[in-house]
Amino acid sequence: MTANATMTRKARAAVVLVTVAAIAALAGCASLPTDGAVQRGVEAAPDTSGIVLSAEDPRPDASPSEIVRGFLAGSAGGLVDNFAVARKFLTTEGSDQWDPAGGVVIYSGSAALDVVEGEAGVVEVRVTVAGTVDPNGVRTEARPGTETTQEFRLTQDADAQWRIESLPDGVLISDVNFGSQYRGTPLYFLSPDATMLVPDMRFYPARNTATYAMNGLLGGPVEWLSTGVISAIPSGTSLTLDTVPVSAGTATVDVTEEISAAGSTDRARLQAQIQATLTALPQVQDVEILVDTRPFNTSDVDLDLTLNPGVGTSPTMLSGDALVRFNGTTLSAAPNTAPLTGIDASAPALPYDDDLAVALADDRFLITVPTPDTASVTLLEGTALLDPSFDRFGWVWTGERTNAGRLLLARTDGSTATLEAPTLAGAQVASIRVSRDGTRMAVVYTGGGAMRVEVVAITRDADGIPIRLGPPLSLAPSMTSATQVVWVDESTLAVLGASGGPISVHLVTVGGQPTRSLPTVVDSASIAAARGERELYLVTSDGHLYARSGNGWRPVSGLDPVRDPTFPG
Repeated sequence: MTANATMTRKARAAVVLVTVAAIAALAGCASLPTDGAVQRGVEAAPDTSGIVLSAEDPRPDASPSEIVRGFLAGSAGGLVDNFAVARKFLTTEGSDQWDPAGGVVIYSGSAALDVVEGEAGVVEVRVTVAGTVDPNGVRTEARPGTETTQEFRLTQDADAQWRIESLPDGVLISDVNFGSQYRGTPLYFLSPDATMLVPDMRFYPARNTATYAMNGLLGGPVEWLSTGVISAIPSGTSLTLDTVPVSAGTATVDVTEEISAAGSTDRARLQAQIQATLTALPQVQDVEILVDTRPFNTSDVDLDLTLNPGVGTSPTMLSGDALVRFNGTTLSAAPNTAPLTGIDASAPALPYDDDLAVALADDRFLITVPTPDTASVTLLEGTALLDPSFDRFGWVWTGERTNAGRLLLARTDGSTATLEAPTLAGAQVASIRVSRDGTRMAVVYTGGGAMRVEVVAITRDADGIPIRLGPPLSLAPSMTSATQVVWVDESTLAVLGASGGPISVHLVTVGGQPTRSLPTVVDSASIAAARGERELYLVTSDGHLYARSGNGWRPVSGLDPVRDPTFPG
């Protein structure tokens, strides 16, 4: 016996009846809401054509497997009815112990749920896992082929009706429904020098996202990022009521008295954090901050805060023995550079200011690129050095490809430093790249028999010198090989490598969204990115330059052979 469910698509204002089996195949709901919160109001309707699901009550004399399917269908409407229908499939004890905020398991919608009725009163639901979201909204992409089984135990009530008495916390949701029910939401924290806004990507329900986002911001950054960023919001600050209503595009944030401890500069900074976080939501254009219903006295301090910094639109690369710049049609000598005559140069790296560019020579020496007035200078010597990466503090990052657990840093004034990187000890490192805000480093390496794409937070001292790397965040579990990583924007990497097929560019989100591969270009050798995936460039092993065009790539004709394209960073 099956229960019908009603599915309303707002964009069409239509009602479609579907069977619970179909709903179960797409079953999904928000796991983060909890019972009992006092709410003064809710957001305006979310900017989404997502599906709002509701389900019927349990049918009389339904079998255990039908009850479980009905529960999954009911939980799909949980965002609308606070899981009221879903709880009707549970015993009183089961309802008391089940926490829908216990996390989300995202399963692949390409395969039907495998609902198996075993011994009396036991039902198992088996799924192929696409990813998970923890109770704080942190999403993790699953390795291909990951499977999980959830067990539901049922009992019969006084009327001989089956109800679920034991079940795992959280919910199951298909990747299809997850995309319509949840929204990727950046929470913005500050670089330690308070000049950059740094995103911490979370995933929250598409309904009342502003409330979840504000609670997340008040709760602080995710653990792996916490050593690389700060928050100007005083510790202990919380929402006065657990809601951030949005009306006519304005989000009203009413917080507790702890926020009043912030000084004038920190008031301006925390306002910038809140503004950047909430206006990233499509339904929010402005923010009003209150303290226990009273206006919050904000500061008139002028801040020089940068979000998602740009790096120009013209890539620089090597052609012959010259460092050249591509202006969209032709190549010309890069400003303030001289030919690298007699130098086997590769992997140029550009600063964010007017400092000297650097490159590798013979893969062993880190050198400055000569100018019309100065000769090249050797900054570091190694055995087989990694392609260098500039940070915005003027430090150039490199290290040995066969790594002993440390990275090498240098400045063009001759200063050098060593940074411990214990997770790289014994690894074959392919590529490193520091984020444009200077708070994170992406790294691609092979260690422990597996290829890894990771991001770590950078801790710096008061002078901006890197002193420590944080614990790694693992990304792109589907990739099996990689040779290069670059930052595309504040939260996206481009990784050149393979994921079960030919080598191509993969877009990897620092935040757990599924890795996406771009169309393949044969003999791809190196990549560069300005800001955004539309500003990616690729060079092949025989020196041909490609730029993005539509969903693919277009060759740039009429150029001399080039190699190693780059942008500042």
